[in-house]
Amino acid sequence: MRVLERTVAAVAGTGWGWTTGELEGLAAVAGWIYRPPLEGTVSCTFDAAPGRAGAFLFRDEVTAVYLILSERDGMAVLDRRDEFVAAIDQVAERLGPPASRCPGPDPSVGWRVAAGVLEIVDRPGALDLWLRPAPRRAPQPAATHDKGAPDKATPDKATPDNAGHDRAGHDRAGHDRAGHDRAGHDRAARDEAARVEHLATAAAVLPVGGVLRVFTGTETVVELRQVEDCLTVYAGGRTEILPWPATGWAYRKMVVGITAGR
Repeated sequence: MRVLERTVAAVAGTGWGWTTGELEGLAAVAGWIYRPPLEGTVSCTFDAAPGRAGAFLFRDEVTAVYLILSERDGMAVLDRRDEFVAAIDQVAERLGPPASRCPGPDPSVGWRVAAGVLEIVDRPGALDLWLRPAPRRAPQPAATHDKGAPDKATPDKATPDNAGHDRAGHDRAGHDRAGHDRAGHDRAARDEAARVEHLATAAAVLPVGGVLRVFTGTETVVELRQVEDCLTVYAGGRTEILPWPATGWAYRKMVVGITAGR
């Protein structure tokens, strides 16, 4: 993401007065192709080569500047988190760990820079970099919710065996049993993969203060608690910590570890 490197370098040590008259200078330092805003408009866009950047305006003031790092309609949540963390790591190489962290469905992290606050925001349709004159986002309010019953598609019970079929079909026992076993194993593997994806995705969208519980019958077998900088996992008498932000791969690995230990 060379465009991200250029933009971060441009805003990291440059203070400015957030006026429309200064936009052209910022665009030049960031390597964007400047287009002056039309009179009376509340926004303008620039060619970031590659990508698209822009600004929101109020009269002669600039209220926010943005850079679209990636457009990805329909991308799965866990894949979005991979891109999100990769962008954070790149900015952190220059600015250090983010000063603010806001987990949730559309998570963000932020750094204080000379010009204001720099944020990376992971939205369903795009991964954005925002520069604002003052903090805008705050951690979402605490919410406790249960993902109560086990996934209907993947209940906590063993895959049915084929004993009845085997007893009824002595003539073809070997061949049929092998076929049923293969089908059963394939179905179990698909169900387990779906279960991992489902629980990992649910964990990846928890807001600050959010609690996710997984039940077997009426017994809580897994509990996840999200705070600003980590996800705490309680399962099988064990407690594990997943630092946040986390990649989609890290969420999947966490869930695989949970299911293996149950």
